[in-house]
Amino acid sequence: MSITRRDFVSGVAMGGTALSLSPLEAAAKGLLPSHALGPDYYPPALTGIRGSTDAAFAAAHALAREGKRFAAPKQSPESDYDLVVVGGGISGLSAAYFFRRQHGPESRILILENHDDFGGHARRNEFTVDGRAMIGYGGSQTLDTPSAYSPEASGLLKALRFNLDGFYEYFDQDFFSSRGMKPGIYFDEPTFGRRALVDNMLEGDGLSEEAVLAAVRAMPLSEADQNAFLTLFATEDDLLPGQSLAEKEALLRNISYLDFLKQYADMTDGVCAVLQDTFLPMLGVGWEAASAWEALEYEFPGTRGLGFEAKQVREEPYIHHFPDGNASVARALVRELIPGAIPGSTMEDLVLAKANYLALDSEKNPVRLRLNSTAVNVTHDERGERVGITYVNNGNRYLARGRHVVLACYNNIIPYLCPEIPRAQADALRYATKIPFVLGSFAIRNWQAFADSGYRMMYSPGDVMFKRLSLDFPVSMGGYEYSQSPDQPTVITAWYSPTARGLDSRTQYRAGRAKMLGMSYMDFEQDIVGHLNGMLGPYGFDAERDLAAITLNRWAHGYAYEFEGVGLPAQYNRFNGPHIAGRAQMGRISIANSDSEAYAYVDGAIDAAYRAVSEQLAAT
Repeated sequence: MSITRRDFVSGVAMGGTALSLSPLEAAAKGLLPSHALGPDYYPPALTGIRGSTDAAFAAAHALAREGKRFAAPKQSPESDYDLVVVGGGISGLSAAYFFRRQHGPESRILILENHDDFGGHARRNEFTVDGRAMIGYGGSQTLDTPSAYSPEASGLLKALRFNLDGFYEYFDQDFFSSRGMKPGIYFDEPTFGRRALVDNMLEGDGLSEEAVLAAVRAMPLSEADQNAFLTLFATEDDLLPGQSLAEKEALLRNISYLDFLKQYADMTDGVCAVLQDTFLPMLGVGWEAASAWEALEYEFPGTRGLGFEAKQVREEPYIHHFPDGNASVARALVRELIPGAIPGSTMEDLVLAKANYLALDSEKNPVRLRLNSTAVNVTHDERGERVGITYVNNGNRYLARGRHVVLACYNNIIPYLCPEIPRAQADALRYATKIPFVLGSFAIRNWQAFADSGYRMMYSPGDVMFKRLSLDFPVSMGGYEYSQSPDQPTVITAWYSPTARGLDSRTQYRAGRAKMLGMSYMDFEQDIVGHLNGMLGPYGFDAERDLAAITLNRWAHGYAYEFEGVGLPAQYNRFNGPHIAGRAQMGRISIANSDSEAYAYVDGAIDAAYRAVSEQLAAT
């Protein structure tokens, strides 16, 4: 059954007239009553532009960009809560969990989430293609090195009944290698004059010298560029001879990786063009705005002989991945907090469990999760004994009151939410900016072209939006089976970072965010179709025939900022920097989010939640 462009934009997998509209549009048309969700409400199955939709940030942009002020309604029929959490991502849900555990199971908790689904960046994508149900992830990807988690984060996963050892069985680490499939580099014809798909020697799969030579010689580059690339890849020379390690570090922190390659390795523009965007999924900018020190930390070519101790090799494989990524962490927390929301009791049965969205905001439960609700004012009462939270839901203003509040939203919005915040703290919160990106989930009818090409993942240095495309992680668990045969449907994940060349990293993130929000679905679709056809067309792929559905998880405020960039103070890290002053407790208001940890990982979000709740309960 063919799918039209209109289907892509509206959301092909979800029935119900109201569900193809934004919550604001649906309310205006009388299709959804205030706070209520329709019986067919099921966001994971929506396609098109997802993540931060226009409706999700409309009220927040009116507050922060336009200076609009939202007065609290004069009447509020809602009774007070012990805790109100602003933000229903992993940090916000964890805050509710820790508060309930320490304050008591009868604690009344309200969680306000501005998006139409919970989990924040831990987003679940679902597809049905040719009768096969498939699951993908739309943001937060994997539990990275859980053996290094704090006692609080490890304890939470244990309380959620996560059997981390089970992933050694569920994640097939030999799936692609046993099929002869490797990472590749795709050179598109419009950029490089001819197309080429070659082995990617930068991904650490241990290519032989002969394979590296063959790959480089197949690149559509001049012979001089090819020779320079081979020299750079092979060298273990010290490119900064005569300098002490301290002098080298100072230089590397204050020069971009591309400038380092040009000035100290005599690299050509052609080589730099190939390397420029190799680390976009981690940094959100190209190497022209990321430091050579960051390249050293990840052992990029040209840095291996500088004399620094090699970064410790990961002892724990990168396998702790649910089919929906870390959405399962969020789902497990919701199951723990709200009876009837998600069935089951184990890590495995989370995978196929269907969330009951009608149960999220039931007055029968002490914990309530209210979607499509954007906080616009958070202020203490005159006695400082309660906090009033004005929020917008379906275009209407409401007021909730809490004895304690945890702000598990973005740092940048907090100064606008809290008019009583000290100026110095507001400035500290504004220092960083979140990294924008789009994570695409593309359902395809088969992956035969990937198998025939011999590549499972492709990096594209040319003029394409999605610089990295890969077949999804081979995870089978809880009755869900990863596609075992190339003639079966599967999911491709793809990464787009909106860059703005010539600017420093933080300015790029802001400019990139504006650029991304100005793009339409059709802008993305045109790029996706052309990219896939150009890359895999010679192996039989036809996007019109084989591309079944597109979900674009758009995160205008994505990764937490971890001090990426050139010329930043060496002492800034997760444990020292402006974010420490920014997250200071404000009476009955505490801050918990990955921004407050300057650490864009699940355990950072959980640790922040534990800290915020501990602050609040220690003060009472």
